[in-house]
Amino acid sequence: MKALLSILFATSLHAAVEPGFVSLFEGPNASAWQQSGPGQMKIANGIATCVSPSKWGVAVFGSRSFADFTLKLEFKGMKTEFNSGVWLRIPSISGEINALAASRYEVGIRHSSAGLGRSTGAIWGLQPAFLDTVRTGDWNEMEVTVSGQRYTVKLNGQTVNDFTGSKSLSGYIGLESNAEGPVQFRNVRIKDLTAPSTEPAAPLAMIQTDANQPRIEVIKDQGPNATEWALTPLDEAIPADIRQNLTFLREDLLDEGKKAAKSSPEAYKLATDYCDKLLAALSQREIARVQAGYQAAQADANKATSTQALDARRNHQMSWPQFSREESQRAALRETETNKADVKKQRLTVEWATRAEQMRSYLDNTYRQLREAMR
Repeated sequence: MKALLSILFATSLHAAVEPGFVSLFEGPNASAWQQSGPGQMKIANGIATCVSPSKWGVAVFGSRSFADFTLKLEFKGMKTEFNSGVWLRIPSISGEINALAASRYEVGIRHSSAGLGRSTGAIWGLQPAFLDTVRTGDWNEMEVTVSGQRYTVKLNGQTVNDFTGSKSLSGYIGLESNAEGPVQFRNVRIKDLTAPSTEPAAPLAMIQTDANQPRIEVIKDQGPNATEWALTPLDEAIPADIRQNLTFLREDLLDEGKKAAKSSPEAYKLATDYCDKLLAALSQREIARVQAGYQAAQADANKATSTQALDARRNHQMSWPQFSREESQRAALRETETNKADVKKQRLTVEWATRAEQMRSYLDNTYRQLREAMR
């Protein structure tokens, strides 16, 4: 990784940064970009131009990595055909560019006469964009939200991709330069979704609702979403305050049912029962997660394989063929123990996935009964 070849500072022409967002092209952040691979990013007047003399390069914002975040930016192709992308969760600010590319996700920015439809907004190489809303020859607005393993992409105000990944849960941000056509960027800003909020916590942070909306309507609208959170796979993160949110919602439903009911008593009974079942599912998931973590540590601790008997046989009189055979035996033993550990670590994860599908049926059934009672 080497420093940028050219960073030019002048009077910044930029839009106001929204509350909670930080500009990556202003002040000290403008000089925090570093180049990997061939290429160059020039920043002048708040606009970055990415160019590359060969296949590709990437400018990485090197000050810090991000876990969950919303990234907003504007981009414009400088020619009729252009090629770039936004790299997400790059594992390191140093390393060979092909190795970095293999372990990151990229949101494509591309327009070509070759007919690569829905390339802009694609999770490159994995999932095309749902819509082609890119404007050639003009500035385009892109918004990428990364939460856990979910990647949501908006282009010019429309959601064009919703992708579930499986790679690292944190990393660096990068802007690609490509020989197939330069792209300009401006108003690049980011909001760290893992940072503590300075705003008062909403009573239902897990689900976005109108504070004046009846609680019975909240559970009706957001029930399936809550089910997905409760049954999330063990290797994926969930918001820490879900249990608190559901507990508040259940108590609010009890109060609303007694003091200002908006539906039948049966509907309120089913709604609180639904919350209880969701809380029970979250409890079972947490128990499974703790057990899986302990079992994984135990499995790793047991991976060490004793080769004492083989070691005692080693001496200067041992022939090379015999030495080679015993090295192969050691390798086979290590591989066997590693495979055993991997299987042991995955067992509880698979068990939870099976149990989650069983719980889904009765959660869905309770939700159907609730909707029927509200009709």
